Amino acid sequence: MTTDEPTRTDDVVAESALQLWSAAQTDFDPFEVDSSDWPETAVPVRDADIAVDTHLELDDVRAALGRLDGVKVVVGREAGTVSVLRVIPEDVPL
Repeated sequence: MTTDEPTRTDDVVAESALQLWSAAQTDFDPFEVDSSDWPETAVPVRDADIAVDTHLELDDVRAALGRLDGVKVVVGREAGTVSVLRVIPEDVPL
């Protein structure tokens, strides 16, 4: 694996997570509502769904989500599934 591969994988996974997470929200549109007004009960997106969307191996998606957790997404783990619980907006300082 080259040094650029994790970065490219992370970018692909982050973009997919954003798109799938945004599409999954039924009570609000994250692109139309200020991030401070997002409800706490957002619909999560499973790692398997991101793997299908990106055509990446599930282990690669999980590794990328681990690196992105707290930076671009908030990840939760339950019963062997890793899910994106929330996307961190770019305008939020770390």
